[in-house]
Amino acid sequence: MTGEAPEAPPPWWPVTTTKFVVMTLGTLGMYQYFWIWENWRRLHQLRGEAVSPMWRVMFAPFTSYRLFDLARDSGREQNVWRGWSAVGVAAVYFIAHIALFVGVPAWFTGAVLLLPVLPVQITMAKVNAKVAPNAPRNGTITPANFAMLVGGALLTAAAYSYDSQVDELLKEWNP
Repeated sequence: MTGEAPEAPPPWWPVTTTKFVVMTLGTLGMYQYFWIWENWRRLHQLRGEAVSPMWRVMFAPFTSYRLFDLARDSGREQNVWRGWSAVGVAAVYFIAHIALFVGVPAWFTGAVLLLPVLPVQITMAKVNAKVAPNAPRNGTITPANFAMLVGGALLTAAAYSYDSQVDELLKEWNP
């Protein structure tokens, strides 16, 4: 026995940024809600944060600021924070959700939801690497992830087809 204390678990959901980007884009943004769920669940388990991950996901556009603020603070504590603002990211995230309802093409939703949270994920991954350098990183696409990507591809194709049909119908319509 070496007498060394065991390594602390990673404070954030340990998904690699590459997998986060692929899964978010490939599932029309739905993976990001899983990411939010897992991060709130982890905060509840490791820190005893009094939160309900389900409600945080259900109201993500309104509750995201706190998650982003905690991530920024942990990045600052570990000297990996790169200057993004939790208020700014939360505001852009909220506006991205509004944009989904007012005309962003359905097949583009993954990118719209990804861009605001990408700096947060990068910070979380860097904090995890610093706090728990030997912990697994969750960077492989599992069979369940692959099934989600196939479903996302099918939804993307359907959404693109639907958007194109609506555009054609609107061009033909003369009130």
